[in-house]
Amino acid sequence: MFRNKVIIAALITFSGLSYAGPPKPIVVIDYNDTFSKDTFPRKSAWYGLYCNASNCEVRNAKVRITSSTAKNILDENEPIDVLHVNDNPIALFNGFPLKIGKVTTWFKANNPMVESGHYSKLKTLGQWHLPWGTTPLTVTWVKLPEYGGFRYHVSDGKTKQFLFKTEIEGHYGGDTAPFIHWIGDLDRDGKIDLLLSLPDDNCGFDYRLYLSSQAGKGELMHTAAQLSGRFAACGC
Repeated sequence: MFRNKVIIAALITFSGLSYAGPPKPIVVIDYNDTFSKDTFPRKSAWYGLYCNASNCEVRNAKVRITSSTAKNILDENEPIDVLHVNDNPIALFNGFPLKIGKVTTWFKANNPMVESGHYSKLKTLGQWHLPWGTTPLTVTWVKLPEYGGFRYHVSDGKTKQFLFKTEIEGHYGGDTAPFIHWIGDLDRDGKIDLLLSLPDDNCGFDYRLYLSSQAGKGELMHTAAQLSGRFAACGC
């Protein structure tokens, strides 16, 4: 009997089956960059946020993932994942369900990000009143003493929620202010959702999606999907 259980366990292991849970919800914004091998799931549905001016919709995304290599600073071949995507979505989503169709958009950033008006206001004034929405929200930062960095919050005037903390400056002196790519109602609950990224001048990336429908007690929104790490074959 014990021998049979061992054989069954071995068959499960080597057949590729496991007790792992569902894929972790991720969001990808700069999908043309170089990502480490096995960053992305190969067999799951992808969604994309596609916009024509301020007219945006969620669609099933045609995503193909291939394996390749890229040269690092030591001239070595580093294995990478390459995303092949059609129609240039603002962002890609994987690991959680989204309803297909048009979504309300209150803000869509222009590129390049350094020329965006909201980016300048957030950096210089320390706050940005998020446009529209049923509940007016403001993103603000507080500079911590010495070189403690910045704490970012979102508030509706009653509830003030901590979102994340950034360093005072990047590894090479670069800016660390978050860049908000899109504001709208992705989950269709009439409240503001945020799609943003945190810059990193040392080959790092951090993409985040905050949804109001996933907010817990004392929250206005909650991290629904995230992808962070370091780009492959990057450095100087």
